[in-house]
Amino acid sequence: MKHSQFDGIIDTHHNTDLLKELSHNIDDSTHLAQLKRAYSYISSVFDDNDPRPSALNIALILKHLGVDSETLIATLLSDPRLRDLLDNYTIDQEFGSTIANLVKHVNWLNTFKECSEHLSYIPAESESLHRMLLATIDDVRAVLIKLAFRIQRLRELKNESTKMQQCISLETMDIYAPLANRLGISSLKWELEDLAFRYIDNTSYKSLAKSMADKRSDREAYIDLFVLHLKNHLVQSTIKASSIEGRPKHLYSIWKKMQKKKMQLHELSDLLAVRIIAENLPQCYSILGIIHNQWQHLPHEFDDYIANPKDNGYQSIHTAIIDHQHQVIEIQIRTQEMHDFAEQGVAAHWRYKEGSNQDVALEKTISALRQLLDNQIDNDTLLEEFKTEFFHDQLLVMTPKKEIKSLPKGATALDFAYSIHTEVGHQCIGALVNGHRVPLSYSLNSGECIEILTDKKSSPHLYWLDHRKKYVSTVRARSCIRQWFKVLFKDNDNNPVVSSKHLQGIGDHNINLANCCAPQIGDKIIGELLSSKSIQIHHKNCPEILLKTAQKNQHQKLIELNWGEHSSKEKINIQIDAFDRQGLLQDVTTLLNQAQVNVLKAHTETDSIDQSVSMELTIEVNSDTQYDPLLKQIQQIPNIFQATYSDPSSR
Repeated sequence: MKHSQFDGIIDTHHNTDLLKELSHNIDDSTHLAQLKRAYSYISSVFDDNDPRPSALNIALILKHLGVDSETLIATLLSDPRLRDLLDNYTIDQEFGSTIANLVKHVNWLNTFKECSEHLSYIPAESESLHRMLLATIDDVRAVLIKLAFRIQRLRELKNESTKMQQCISLETMDIYAPLANRLGISSLKWELEDLAFRYIDNTSYKSLAKSMADKRSDREAYIDLFVLHLKNHLVQSTIKASSIEGRPKHLYSIWKKMQKKKMQLHELSDLLAVRIIAENLPQCYSILGIIHNQWQHLPHEFDDYIANPKDNGYQSIHTAIIDHQHQVIEIQIRTQEMHDFAEQGVAAHWRYKEGSNQDVALEKTISALRQLLDNQIDNDTLLEEFKTEFFHDQLLVMTPKKEIKSLPKGATALDFAYSIHTEVGHQCIGALVNGHRVPLSYSLNSGECIEILTDKKSSPHLYWLDHRKKYVSTVRARSCIRQWFKVLFKDNDNNPVVSSKHLQGIGDHNINLANCCAPQIGDKIIGELLSSKSIQIHHKNCPEILLKTAQKNQHQKLIELNWGEHSSKEKINIQIDAFDRQGLLQDVTTLLNQAQVNVLKAHTETDSIDQSVSMELTIEVNSDTQYDPLLKQIQQIPNIFQATYSDPSSR
């Protein structure tokens, strides 16, 4: 009776029967042909000297878990050695959109920043990655593949440095083992924990493993004898269970129990365990009655999870008895269906927030996963169930280095800049989302990769605080911008100074801040006309203003005001590559004029040999202009084959 289910690296690439094993029970001729083609691809690039986990091993792990054929095919095609050989378009053409989409998601999950010799694991990031894994994946099978990749990563970790072993193992304990547990995949959870435990506390692991090994034969012999007695009692009652066998105890679970009870291994009384698989539900209770009649049971160890299933759907009867030699033996009684349900993890709920709206969406996802693993429903129908958003109150995005940032729903590119660092926000001049230029007011979506463009000479703009333009929505960003202007708008005596140039719609007036409500920079404000030359600024919700708003003769003295200048412009460089023809430049400038874009500078060079044209334009656009549609319009002009942009400050 082994303490764990792993036994090292599976040497599959020399196994000629591997394809036969992966193909077993696949009746769909199309999927069978696709599996063979995918196997051929991965076999052609396999390299004994490549240290990266092989998709052949990962596919075998998942085959034992009982996944569907599409998952196996996608697993093989997700091998890192194939990324340069097969792009997503090719996979789509050869294997279909469902498998191509699954491969894309697995490859995307594999781009997350992993530990390295130069990076330490940061536990605070674990829950963000936890949610990222499911919040941005529309096919949860990709997460199963990712878990299997991590299993193989751990199996091969013994050849790496101690720092890397520790880092990967801590990450596994914080992210992947809990994920497997919440998905209910106990067979993966135990192996993830035992393998990680080996490197996190190697001394305790080796000591516990040796102690368990020294007594293993005695425990197995003891359990075998107990099982024999139990079978005899069942035969006398004309009951034949499907199976009765010793249940393995996993090292990490034993170690946790030792820590919790503050005991040594020899002091634990519950290292013996048996699992009984009954033929049907009534038989479960019949067997329970026989056991309790023959041996003394421990009432505090009895749980009926069949009558009262766990929240994740787990069902089984748990009891513990004291035999005639005063040994405690734990016993589980369940049907085969219940056992498969528990081991394959197809019913567990991942409850990040108990009782929240996310439970409903998550329940649908796990239900769909269960049906996929049971292979009882059409996959195309099931995939629609995955397309739901789990986390409605916040979003998770990535930096170019694949670090995850959590922001409130509705956060903008500028909010993201300030979440990185105050100075990054202050110096922000633009943003790229998944490589495409967007305005700073762009509302972010979960899963996007954000790159902030900065210029050390740049500084915040007052119009960023204009509530109507929605440049920022987070408290942090608004507070940072306000603080910057509070420092700027002070005289030599440290008194706040605000003038007409700081406001929109005010003209040339003397300005002063009302003492009654003390409006702050960035607040929603309104002006009270005191004279033809003087305006007093109030908070929009100032009691005095609300009173005057209700008075007909006073309402006309109030002026709508906003922070910032009337217009805000950005300079952008556009690089155009084309084949020369008469009127090309005119067509470009005409299009820009129609788009109300001001051209500040234009430079064109034509190669007299191949008639290629390189055109550089510097244009001035509103800060909220959508750049990509403009570039697409330019590329539609005849003879132009490429148009890209950059910031003038980068040149």
